[in-house]
Amino acid sequence: MALNHIRHEVVLALAQTKDLIREASAVLEKGEDAEKVDAAGELEFLGRQKAMLERRLREIDHHLAEPATAFRWVRQEWFNLMLHFESWIAHG
Repeated sequence: MALNHIRHEVVLALAQTKDLIREASAVLEKGEDAEKVDAAGELEFLGRQKAMLERRLREIDHHLAEPATAFRWVRQEWFNLMLHFESWIAHG
């Protein structure tokens, strides 16, 4: 997968995460007690996901000019696996 394509996907995922954070924050302010508990847990997960995506975006921007290597490919695949794994755990 080309690094530019991965960057585009990370930017999209970051935008979606920020939207979900806004929605969960609104529920935390105005929801019922049970909804607030769920929203607080969701905000915790989304905060970690946002931080991970922002780190990944900085890393991509930093390494965009590097030549392609097998190590870079492994690192990209590892990031994608961890992103999906955390999502499966949180929403499983």
